[in-house]
Amino acid sequence: MFYREIPLNNKFYTIIPTFFYLALMFGALSLFLCSCHSHESGEKLDPVRLLVVDSEISDQIKSNTREIKGWWFGARDVYRNPNVGEIFSDIFARNLAKNPSLFEVYPRTDFRYYSASKKDRLEKSFPQLGDNAINQLFSGISPCDFARDLNLQKVIVAKINNCYTTHNRTIHWWSSVVDVDVEILDAETCQPEWSANIRKRKNFAGSYGAMEKVVKLLVRKMRKEYLKQ
Repeated sequence: MFYREIPLNNKFYTIIPTFFYLALMFGALSLFLCSCHSHESGEKLDPVRLLVVDSEISDQIKSNTREIKGWWFGARDVYRNPNVGEIFSDIFARNLAKNPSLFEVYPRTDFRYYSASKKDRLEKSFPQLGDNAINQLFSGISPCDFARDLNLQKVIVAKINNCYTTHNRTIHWWSSVVDVDVEILDAETCQPEWSANIRKRKNFAGSYGAMEKVVKLLVRKMRKEYLKQ
C-alpha cells in the first residue's frame, strides 16, 4: 500500500494514502479539461448566409385580382394583390432577421438594387428587347445563380398558390387566406434541403396580416425541422 509513516510523540501514524492525492490531482485535471471543452462547444458558429428572393405567384393571382363569388346572402367580394410575391418575401426576410442566430439574411433592399443592376445590364446587352422580354429573361435566371454571385450559402424560394381577402356583402364578415409552398435550396448544388406547405385563414384581417401569421408558423417549423432547435 502506498503510504508514509511519520513519528509523532514516539508513535507512528498512518497518513492519507498517496493514491488519494493522485485522485485529487486527476479530478482537478478532469474539471479543467471539461471546462475547456464546454468553452469550445459553447462557441457560436457563424450564421448561414441566406438570400430570400421574390416569391413566385400563381396565374390566378396575376390575372384575377377581383371577383364576386356566391349569391344572395352568401355573396362575397374576393380581392387578390398581384404584388404579394414581393410583400411575402419582405415579411419572411424581416422575421428571419429578428433571429440572427438562425441566418444572416441578405437585405431585401440591397437585393432590389442588385436586381435593378442586373436588369440594366441585360437591357444594355439586348437593346432590341422590350421591358416584358427583359423581365422574362431575368425571371429565367436561377435564384441559386444570384446567391452564388452574392457569396451566399442558402436560398429561400416560395410559390404563393393563393392569397386573397374575402368580404361577405351581407353580414360584412371578412377574412384572408394564404396558401404557400416554401423551399430552402443549397446555393452550390441548387438542391432542396427543406420544404413546407402552409395554408391558413385569418378572420378579420387583410392579406398582410394573414401572411405574417403564415411566416411565423414557417419560421417555427423551420427552426424545429431544419435547424433542429
